[in-house]
Amino acid sequence: MVDEIPRRQRRVRYKGTHPRRYGERYKELDPERHAQELDTVRARGDTPAGTHRPICVQEVLEVLDPRPGDVGLDATLGFGGHAQAILPRLRPGGRLIGIDVDPVELPRTEARLRALGFGEDALVVRRMNFAGLRRLL
Repeated sequence: MVDEIPRRQRRVRYKGTHPRRYGERYKELDPERHAQELDTVRARGDTPAGTHRPICVQEVLEVLDPRPGDVGLDATLGFGGHAQAILPRLRPGGRLIGIDVDPVELPRTEARLRALGFGEDALVVRRMNFAGLRRLL
């Protein structure tokens, strides 16, 4: 009689740093559900996937020196990092015009900035290339 070899059991997959299902990947894209993971990534000095960390923000603020009542232009609004730093300095009475050509990110950026309390009086957002500035201004 031949002894049958028992079938080897596969190890249980874990949901660690290498998840198998797409829905478990890129937790950074859902910051409300995965805030702790985002904090961990940032603490390592990394930038979470699908996000943006603006650079030279303090230097930009020093050079531009935005003041209450000023009107400014962000011709590459992108993820809105610089705009988010500039807008409070324009208050009260100032306005920032933000333009970008990205049809996907622009509405998200506008929603983020609006959620921070920057209304139409303080922030004007347009989807356009900066080559068309004459029409806007």
